[in-house]
Amino acid sequence: MALVFVFLVALFVVAFLFLLPILYSLQAVGSLFVYPRQLRAMFGNRILRRNHALEHATIVVMMERQPGRKLNGFSTDEGFFVQGARSLAEVESAAREAARRLKSGEKKLAVHRNCGTTIVAANLLVAIFFLASLGVGIFMQWNLYLLVLGAVAAAFVLRVPVSLLLQRFVTTDSDLKDAEVGWVEPAQPQDLRGGLLGALLAASTVRVRVFHTDPEAVEILRGDGAVVR
Repeated sequence: MALVFVFLVALFVVAFLFLLPILYSLQAVGSLFVYPRQLRAMFGNRILRRNHALEHATIVVMMERQPGRKLNGFSTDEGFFVQGARSLAEVESAAREAARRLKSGEKKLAVHRNCGTTIVAANLLVAIFFLASLGVGIFMQWNLYLLVLGAVAAAFVLRVPVSLLLQRFVTTDSDLKDAEVGWVEPAQPQDLRGGLLGALLAASTVRVRVFHTDPEAVEILRGDGAVVR
């Protein structure tokens, strides 16, 4: 009986691994209906792109000072968050140095290989390569499964270079000449996910406020409710 159970478990694992590239590819196809719209919206939001660039640069500076740390971050229209921080002072110091270095021309600080954009790039590449492999396989009557495997492998290899390109031209803007680091404060649970998980995350998360004075990047709400850039 035990051998039968082991056999069934092994069979299930093998079947799952066999289907995994196909399941992942099908899931990635759904990203074609989401990620391009999100990237377009982010490209049109210069404040968010600049905050994103400063977030990356701040984390890079912190890791330069203490290599090997586990740091994460995310940006909003009002600034950005750093998760894994040990104190307000270290984040503020890093943010101000990052802003100074970006203004002096160190644009490479604005892009990071571990950015969430890499996940976006991987899903988009898998979706595109998967659909292309289906078309080629059906037209040429080649082995579809091997083509799908090749598509997933190619997407895995190219995901970081494509992510860096997307960050450089779409999701970040290193032009911070009209931006200044405001104040640094502890994150609140409601800023994250709320509840117990939010409280746990907030314990090591710092919020950095960023102020923008560029009239082309700042949205001004008129009295009639219209937004003027």
